Amino acid sequence: MRSRSSANGTKVFAKAHPAKHLTYVAVARRAVELGGKFTGKELPGDINPMTKASAAALAGTGLIGVAKDKLPVGGETAAFACAFVELELDLETGQHRILDLLNVGDCGTVIHPMGLETQLKGASIQGVSIATLEHIIFDPQNGLPGHIGLYQSRPATYLDMPERLQTDWVDKPDPTSPMGTKGIGEPPLGAAASAVLCALGDALGGVVFNRTPVKADTIISLAAKLPLSHRPLQVNTA
Repeated sequence: MRSRSSANGTKVFAKAHPAKHLTYVAVARRAVELGGKFTGKELPGDINPMTKASAAALAGTGLIGVAKDKLPVGGETAAFACAFVELELDLETGQHRILDLLNVGDCGTVIHPMGLETQLKGASIQGVSIATLEHIIFDPQNGLPGHIGLYQSRPATYLDMPERLQTDWVDKPDPTSPMGTKGIGEPPLGAAASAVLCALGDALGGVVFNRTPVKADTIISLAAKLPLSHRPLQVNTA
């Protein structure tokens, strides 16, 4: 039971209702009631073309929620980043060496070039770490970490990176932001990790990796046409 004082000094009592736990089926039915029934092939005509393509690609994988693209913008506009990687891969040892890495940010008006360059470089290092080094595992039953030392899940160091990290940016004001700016903290991290994985996959003849990190044993197995020791990570298991 909750109480609050009204403007005239009297107390108004409101009964607290317990939260309801909905099943996925109930959530799906409620979503259909609120937004209509659509499939990956039958989509609303007034949504962004990129949203249409994404929904069509995800059709049949489960419940998908798509927000209207015409919602008011409050100044928190998403940034974009694009990274390029050149590397050497030894198919006998499974070891690789990154020769060149360029990370480009689209963060609207640039306010502090030195700060932006530092963010892009730091994110590049983190991206390389996620793609090839940081082996983070958890016990699926109790949630306890299986990596108990830095040597099992270490971040990249100077020896893992090219001699010089390259950065660049668009520096074009964004019309949906009051100052023409957008954040750029984390997008270049994913861009760098994806670029490293794509470069490794290209060196192996077009392999698509379904989990990270990609280490020497994975490279050797793929080069030798042997089955991997792991399966793709499970998703949507609830």
